[in-house]
Amino acid sequence: MNNIWIEDTPIGQLGIYSDDFHLHMIQFIDTSYNNITASSNPSKIANCVSEQMHEYFNGTRRTFNLSLYLDLPPFYKKVLSEVSKIKYGQTASYMDIAIKSGDKKAVRAVGAANANNPIPIIIPCHRIIFSNGKIGGYGGGLEKKVFLLNQEGIDITL
Repeated sequence: MNNIWIEDTPIGQLGIYSDDFHLHMIQFIDTSYNNITASSNPSKIANCVSEQMHEYFNGTRRTFNLSLYLDLPPFYKKVLSEVSKIKYGQTASYMDIAIKSGDKKAVRAVGAANANNPIPIIIPCHRIIFSNGKIGGYGGGLEKKVFLLNQEGIDITL
């Protein structure tokens, strides 16, 4: 990974970490504490991420088409692969994903995989909620999760 690009979005700044071929990570940036040294020019992948993010926030994009690099344990990859299948405007529970990942008892492990998702929004962990319909947590903060769900037409509040 040799490129860090900062992108302004409606939910704040995002750090886009990439190399010449893959997106490695998207980080929510706290503007009150920003020690990231951004590249002066975005990589080709960062340009694609930027363009697709703008389309997503403008409501013209529902799926992302990017080359991702996930350096994660196999179960986490399996979970995030299932999370990636949740369509725009839909949600799934941690239990749903545990079952689809092959172990209905692995609900907490699904939560851990989501908490360690290095590519939020693109891998839409914001679409994961509790079985009882409660919102659950989100690495970027619950306000961002609510915004993203509302962006997709899911009427949910804190």
